[in-house]
Amino acid sequence: MADGLDLNTLSLEQLSQLKQQEEQKLSQIQGHYTSLKATQARFINSQSTLTSLPPKKATAMIPLTQSLYVSAVVNPQSKKPHDQTVLVELGTGFYANKTIRDAHQFMQRKIELTAKNADSLFQVVGATRRNIDAIIMTMQGKMNERAAEA
Repeated sequence: MADGLDLNTLSLEQLSQLKQQEEQKLSQIQGHYTSLKATQARFINSQSTLTSLPPKKATAMIPLTQSLYVSAVVNPQSKKPHDQTVLVELGTGFYANKTIRDAHQFMQRKIELTAKNADSLFQVVGATRRNIDAIIMTMQGKMNERAAEA
């Protein structure tokens, strides 16, 4: 295993506990990975929405919750599309007015950051799976040894 633990020195019970710990770790990491990919998809959706903002006054349905919407009027403040501003969520409870171009660049940075973090987690998922496979193989070897002794 990656942490230098010699699996052959552990008993079957210890191997079983270690396998269970690694499986729990894998489950948590996969949950984080899924969450990051969902966040990345939201940033991609937000970025593509920026390109479809109407250049003139228009109505739109704004989601308040996943199943509750309110009608709103999108009224560009500027005649030039790239000078229009949007309100961008910077983090939990923090918002800033940004031009569409700046908002697009902000979303691109967020997309790249979540992709990088998801890729890192994917590497950890692979290593954890290899650890589990090594534990299972060691357990099978020890069970075969016991069966041969009996």
